[in-house]
Amino acid sequence: MVLSEHQIMLWLGQFLWPFLRVTGLFLTAPIFGSSMVPNIVKAVLVAALAAALALWLPALPAFPGDPFSAMYAGVTQIAYGAMLGMVMQLVISAVACAGEIAGLAMGLSFAELSFRDTPGVTPVLYDIMLWAGLLGFMAVGGPEWLFAAVAGTFQNGVGVGSISSWAALAGLGGTMISSAVILAMPVLAVSLCVNLTVGLATVFSPQMNLLTIGFPLLILAGLWVMEGAVFYTGHVIAQLMAAGMAALAGMAGHG
Repeated sequence: MVLSEHQIMLWLGQFLWPFLRVTGLFLTAPIFGSSMVPNIVKAVLVAALAAALALWLPALPAFPGDPFSAMYAGVTQIAYGAMLGMVMQLVISAVACAGEIAGLAMGLSFAELSFRDTPGVTPVLYDIMLWAGLLGFMAVGGPEWLFAAVAGTFQNGVGVGSISSWAALAGLGGTMISSAVILAMPVLAVSLCVNLTVGLATVFSPQMNLLTIGFPLLILAGLWVMEGAVFYTGHVIAQLMAAGMAALAGMAGHG
């Protein structure tokens, strides 16, 4: 049996197109791209997911045989997968950023930790909210959403999303920042009230020490409000997830 070059590249393309796209997803996506997951485990998962997609997807075009075309296709597919993972990474970062904003408002930014998935040291509240976002992402089936989004991108072939969808992704960053401020708004409001109250109290009672009284009061009030607002943040996080899924749908060609 003699196989032509086109037949070999056709079989190879059935695996390589999803393999490159899933590889890009594992570079940036939450959980998948975590440095706490060993690289060998990531490689096995990428190969397994790509093989599953190769068996499930319809016939894909042959992979380019020309070296320059092959390199261009590889870079494009990896970048496209990485941008898909970046969408949900923005959602998780928005939740974590809310913790950092709240920590800065209540004067708890001095408490820092060195988390493996973040460069340098980060505030404690940032790490707490980051873990909360990751757990929520896993609880709602976020990893399955991402894998389904990658599979859905092949419904129109191996091409990447339109320019308008990429522009919408660029604007998603502003939405994430505003949502982070909304999540931290209760702590910001209480911190302002505490600072005004303690400031006026020191004017009428100069013997009060602002550091020994106002600083602990500010931290305790901020933590108390943050704990009480946990049950009301689900709606905002759900909106963040919905915005992220809308961006994914637009990049996948569904929107």
